[in-house]
Amino acid sequence: MSSGLPDRIREELTRYSFISTGYSSPNPPVACVLEDANTHQILASASTQKNGQNHAEREAYRLLREKFPNGKLPNHNAYVTLEPCSHYGKTPPCIDLFLEEKPLRLEYGWKDPNPLVSSHSGLNKLTEIGVEVLENTELAEISYKFLFGFKSRIEKRRPAFLLKTSLSKEGYFSSGEGLREKISSSESDVFVSMLRAKVDAILVGPNTVRVDDPGLDFRIPSSLPKAAPKILDGAVNSNIGRNSYKGFSGLVSEVLGYSSHPEVFQIHKEKEKDYQPLRVFFLPDQNSISQNFLEKQKNINERIEKKNAAFFLDEKKSYDSNFLNTIQNLSKFPLEKVSFSDISRILEVLHSWEINTALVEGGNFLYKLFSHILSEDDAILQIRSNTVSFPKGILPEWKGKFSMEWKAELGSDLWELGRCSQD
Repeated sequence: MSSGLPDRIREELTRYSFISTGYSSPNPPVACVLEDANTHQILASASTQKNGQNHAEREAYRLLREKFPNGKLPNHNAYVTLEPCSHYGKTPPCIDLFLEEKPLRLEYGWKDPNPLVSSHSGLNKLTEIGVEVLENTELAEISYKFLFGFKSRIEKRRPAFLLKTSLSKEGYFSSGEGLREKISSSESDVFVSMLRAKVDAILVGPNTVRVDDPGLDFRIPSSLPKAAPKILDGAVNSNIGRNSYKGFSGLVSEVLGYSSHPEVFQIHKEKEKDYQPLRVFFLPDQNSISQNFLEKQKNINERIEKKNAAFFLDEKKSYDSNFLNTIQNLSKFPLEKVSFSDISRILEVLHSWEINTALVEGGNFLYKLFSHILSEDDAILQIRSNTVSFPKGILPEWKGKFSMEWKAELGSDLWELGRCSQD
């Protein structure tokens, strides 16, 4: 059964879901809103905190209890993007909290795909004590944009993938000359930076490591974006259109919408260290890896105060013990020596690292490796420059079927989001 979702509740849940995305992992970025049942005033809003801390529901009730420390809570309704958990993890079951606080009505977006919850749902217990429980399809539209990665990890045992590339006017992502090349505009860079904060991991291939000495960390821009996206196709700036986008298509559309939001920007600035993606590198041969790259990874780890790099080593190549010790000291995970063509093993490792969402940032090696396994919640993002020109170069090699969902003009660049359609 479903009911409508008031705009004020939709906006609150969407904003808090966005804030939690990239922050709560590996827990899903759930949002919860508590509303006065009589006045319909929003009493408290919250999202899932860092791993091991409060889920969205417990955080919302904690905030509400601060307003009513010595008295009975007012009659209220609860809205949550995911069915409340019913098992003990690092925190107690959220369903027990609702049984204690007894909202008049609980509306949720998605059923929890986690077998620990789906096999022991506590929703019937709420119904038995008189709480009206509704699965809300409009609320689920929010869930589709923020919880798809968690669902992918649980059901497909792999992250959801966004394959991103920057293209010259001619459609080349590289001139092929083996040089570090800047293609996207400074306006796009601000939004790409926020996109990095919204994923659990960023992956680059061996040639990118060899040529670019990439860092891959999230750095909050010095100020709010000055340029606003101009929509050419699709309806990223329309509530109707944005609500229909799912998976990475929906998440990237919200990046365009929220990167200029002052409150959201300030939260990311204050918690920059907590929004850091895992930096995943497929390494080339040892002699092709510069000392600058290794120093950069060390400096990033020191700045964010955690070992947040991970490495795949090519099983066909040899690496000496000193080098292996150096890169192991940069990572909290064991080094993974694999065949770079063994997609099953690579996905198995990514799953073991509890990655919900992954941004693949460059090179045909990874484009070809991942594009053929993508499904409808995955996507391809092309950032096409209107100013940078390569007379010749290398085209991205996508495998599979993709349909263009929306386009947006940002500075001198055109963002093109293609949704995968090969389920």
